[in-house]
Amino acid sequence: MLKKILGYNYNIPNHYLIFLDQVVVSTGNFLISIIILRFLGLEVFGIFSFYWLFLLLIYGLQISYIISPMLTNAPKQQDSTINYFYGGVFFQQLIFTLLIFFIIFFSFFFLGNFSLDYQMEDYYLQFSLSIVSTQLHQFIRRLLLSKKLYHRALFSDFITYFSLIICLFYFNFLDLLTLEYVWWIIFYTFLFGFIINSLVIFSLNYRFKNSYEAIKENWIIGKWLLLTSLTQWFAGNLWLVNAGLILGPYIFGIIRACQTLLNILNIIFQSIENFIPGEASKKFTSGGIKEMENYLRKFTIKYFIIISLIILTIILSSKYLINFFYGSETAQYNQILIYLSLLIPIHFLQYPLNYCFRTLGITKSIFISFLCSAIFALLTSKFIITNFKIEGLIFGLYASQILIITILYFSYYHLRKNIKKDLI
Repeated sequence: MLKKILGYNYNIPNHYLIFLDQVVVSTGNFLISIIILRFLGLEVFGIFSFYWLFLLLIYGLQISYIISPMLTNAPKQQDSTINYFYGGVFFQQLIFTLLIFFIIFFSFFFLGNFSLDYQMEDYYLQFSLSIVSTQLHQFIRRLLLSKKLYHRALFSDFITYFSLIICLFYFNFLDLLTLEYVWWIIFYTFLFGFIINSLVIFSLNYRFKNSYEAIKENWIIGKWLLLTSLTQWFAGNLWLVNAGLILGPYIFGIIRACQTLLNILNIIFQSIENFIPGEASKKFTSGGIKEMENYLRKFTIKYFIIISLIILTIILSSKYLINFFYGSETAQYNQILIYLSLLIPIHFLQYPLNYCFRTLGITKSIFISFLCSAIFALLTSKFIITNFKIEGLIFGLYASQILIITILYFSYYHLRKNIKKDLI
């Protein structure tokens, strides 16, 4: 019966299963945000969202340094060595997770002496542990997808998020729900999600030589992506961090509430991240750069239309949507949702260019684009937000995205020009 539910007896295409899995993850994160805002209020939600920005930073580093290289390099492995490759990547993940845990633990412990609004002295332990469990869960989830065990990934994510949401409701029913308990619940439920799939880890092969080769191979792609992830976070999220520090947890909670509504589009973004890089790599291997570009061109047109239609729907019903999910107190800020939603199609245009650079193994241009945007944020964000408040934040987010796409486009244009010269 379980196999029927998970799709084993039905000929469901793999990309639909990947999409369905991402629906579970994105919907779960969306519901968690709504529950925290509704049960604990806008100000506590603002504090939670401030921490969540740093969790997203760590997740971005994991994607860049470990998961994206794994998804790109796995199709190139032979059947006889693929489990050694995965074993090496898991070893890489363990080292990375331990390092991040200690950095976050001691950094937040130290910052707790300075930040009164965001109460770092109260949450640094449980937040650091939450990073460990979410890292392990995300790794095993992407490993299952890479090994084409889509049904197991779907079932695991459903159980994890269902357990988390039930726990939040249960503790609220007992009148025990606080932000401290929220972080403990996140830690235990994501750890549970990792444990129920731990047999996959034991099925891998481990040998020092292969682990070293896997890490070395992933580093070729991941070195610039890792630096890119850091600069990408600063390029976009430094604006949000300064908004949180300057405007306070309440206003920051409103901004993040609007962004959370738009995060439902992560169903699309994360789904394409799970299969487009691998497909682009296959197209390049079989037909060269021209076939890869044709594939990515069709992908861009198709998904740009889909995203634009969704954004139009959100704009037309912005006030109703915020009122329905968050209540009338937040609904008066629906214009923020409109401005942020128009940013999504611009952001999407980064994806095909990023996949081109990643497939070719030339990721330096991606790093440079985000570095320029991060420098722009570092030099101007505090001044602009201090003087222009939310309007300044919106301007900064738009300017950052336009700057990134402009640099990516011209970098790829010159790269393509050089490739043609070499062929001649």
